[in-house]
Amino acid sequence: MKLTNRLFSHTCLILTAIFMMACQGEEVNAMPPAESNSATTGGKTLIVYYSYTNNTEEIVNDLKTLITADVIEVEPAEKGLDYAANNYRIGTEQLNKIKNNPDSESSYPAIDPVEVDMSQYGTIIIATPLWWSQMASNMQTFLFKYSKEMANKNIGLIVSSYSSGITGVEADAKRLIPEGKFLSKSLWINNANHSKRKSLLKDWLIDVDYSNLVTTNTISTMNLKVNSHTLTVDLVSNSSTEALIALLKEAPITYEAQDYGNFEKVGDIGHTLPQNNEQITTEPGDIILYQGNNICIYYDTNSWNFTRLGKIRNVSQNELKTILGSGNVTVTLSLDNATSVKTPKITGSNPRQLFAIDGQQLKQVPSKEIYIENGIKKIRQ
Repeated sequence: MKLTNRLFSHTCLILTAIFMMACQGEEVNAMPPAESNSATTGGKTLIVYYSYTNNTEEIVNDLKTLITADVIEVEPAEKGLDYAANNYRIGTEQLNKIKNNPDSESSYPAIDPVEVDMSQYGTIIIATPLWWSQMASNMQTFLFKYSKEMANKNIGLIVSSYSSGITGVEADAKRLIPEGKFLSKSLWINNANHSKRKSLLKDWLIDVDYSNLVTTNTISTMNLKVNSHTLTVDLVSNSSTEALIALLKEAPITYEAQDYGNFEKVGDIGHTLPQNNEQITTEPGDIILYQGNNICIYYDTNSWNFTRLGKIRNVSQNELKTILGSGNVTVTLSLDNATSVKTPKITGSNPRQLFAIDGQQLKQVPSKEIYIENGIKKIRQ
């Protein structure tokens, strides 16, 4: 968008003042707010952030001391852009291009490629600056690219600004991730309270009950037994696996699977699960849901529109073919030895038993802030 004559007539002193305030809080809000385009699962936590003036990065650095999470920094593909020049002209043009055509990939500025397997994560925390009462354009690009993979995941939002409220950024996030499970409260850190960001982060983690997101009956694997071999399947995070896990908590599922197309063994499990279909080219070891009630074990490749459930761990194609053998096989799915993260039960006479949020017993209070003491989840003060 081109600046109006009225804005150009402002004195250099005023422009400089606006720029300095924006840099302090990673916010640009000298113009009227743009119109918004509004529209639990377990697993690890991922923090995704973009930071132009380092305020958001400072927030993320403090957050990393409070929780265990993987971190991705979003960076623009074009380096050296001065977003602050001419009253943030570049950033304003990028935001208006998105606003005018939010469904087109070409509307979003290019960012550096990011390699991330979203199936590992049940909770994603987005940390972003506010520009013109909207989410910074580079972060919008990331969310646009990964929207489908973030469906049905817990989404937390942290917004850095100078003084403006964050409703526009919240609207952008929900437009970009329409199927995300947004946490009950977003965190707004502005110029006035930026120095208190760590205590604000602690309070926010308590308010959204973060510890329960990662400690309550989180299951990320299941057993697959066939021809006397028990294999471990790493599950993706979606409503299909949630429903499957719920069934397996009641009892194991046994079904007959037969060869089909020289690339899979498939069978009706006797239950119908919700589908999350997408175009997939399978690899050996992929576990796929077909038509809601058939589970396929792939030992070769095939392209079709169906739902990914997970992948068999640590097995080669030749090993898998040998294990599956020829002809019909009996398959049993179970959670007996599945990886689960639960609030530990305290036994014995030790008056102070400490656990990390992944269930591992600790000898002392950890450097990470969230831990479990005698069965009670705590955040270290």
